[in-house]
Amino acid sequence: MDSEFRQRYDARRSFEGKAFRSLCYAPFVSLYFEVRGTVRVCCHNVAHLAGNVLEDSIDEIWSGARIKLLRDDLKNYKYGPGCDFCYFQTAGGNLDNLAASRFEYWDVASEAPEWPQQMEFSISNSCNLECIMCSGLFSSAIRARKEKLPPLPRVYSDEILDSLRKYLPHLKQAKFLGGEPFLVTEYHRIWDMMIEDDLRTPCHVTTNGTQYNRLVERILNQVPMGFAVSIDGVTRETVESVRVNAKFDEVIENARRFRAYSRQKQTPFTLTYCLMKQNWHEFGDYCLMADEWKCDVYVNAVIDPPGFGIYTLPTEELRKILAAMEKQAPFLESHLRRNKAAWFGELERIREQCRSESGRAEVAKLLEHADEKL
Repeated sequence: MDSEFRQRYDARRSFEGKAFRSLCYAPFVSLYFEVRGTVRVCCHNVAHLAGNVLEDSIDEIWSGARIKLLRDDLKNYKYGPGCDFCYFQTAGGNLDNLAASRFEYWDVASEAPEWPQQMEFSISNSCNLECIMCSGLFSSAIRARKEKLPPLPRVYSDEILDSLRKYLPHLKQAKFLGGEPFLVTEYHRIWDMMIEDDLRTPCHVTTNGTQYNRLVERILNQVPMGFAVSIDGVTRETVESVRVNAKFDEVIENARRFRAYSRQKQTPFTLTYCLMKQNWHEFGDYCLMADEWKCDVYVNAVIDPPGFGIYTLPTEELRKILAAMEKQAPFLESHLRRNKAAWFGELERIREQCRSESGRAEVAKLLEHADEKL
């Protein structure tokens, strides 16, 4: 990272509570557990594993040589092994919507911290939807109906889940991803441990918005929950064509319930958007809706499968999308408030992709690891 970019990058950040500066703090604060037992520091770094729960204890993973390698590189403002996604995000100089910013909320007192402050769980593919950009690794419905494959083996035994128990009191956040988290048996076991130990660990669930019942209400009444609801459109046609098996009205109603809960409990609530060629045209209206709901939009830039992500489109096709978004820009410039940076950040990223062959090369580099993605 050159000094000019580093200076501009750091000018946007606060280092209060940080014992040192780092390009990213993910390996100093977080562990990400995935469905095959592998453990990483974040959801985007698919190429560099910190360990595997089937072979290593969590203690060994958190203090091991592989995570130290990432810590050392990032502390020296070098993109570490597997940090291709964040390099792609910043390659054009655009600093909006950066994945690395999610790891800057906590104090970091040591270069070798005793405990992780966040754990992210993506340890089951239990899901009732068959989203068009998804696969059987994320969705049990896709695996059974479309891929015609047997269920994934259950990797996280009771013994492994119990080994998490000593970490839970030290967490400042636990994040639960899918599949659909409220359908994952292992997550209910973790929530039960929190309840049994009288913990008030802030939890965050990324949900498809299809589940709201007495079992969900029981958890919400005893564990503080924040939500990211994935909807991916503002019209019934788009939402139900992208998120197959979802019912638009039900998802919107449940999203409003989660939003009301978050307001009452003062927990986070966001809307997420998988930006791709099937729904880019509704992204502006989605940001406007989020403005009305007084919540932020978090963008998932779809890279894989290549036929869905806009950043993997042929240049001429991407330029057509850019031209259409440029026409929307004046209206959104004057009407968007809270989520203006989210929309215009992606617009600038598309501009950069259209004018930069190096940017397209970075996307190709990301796709080298597409078969490893969750």
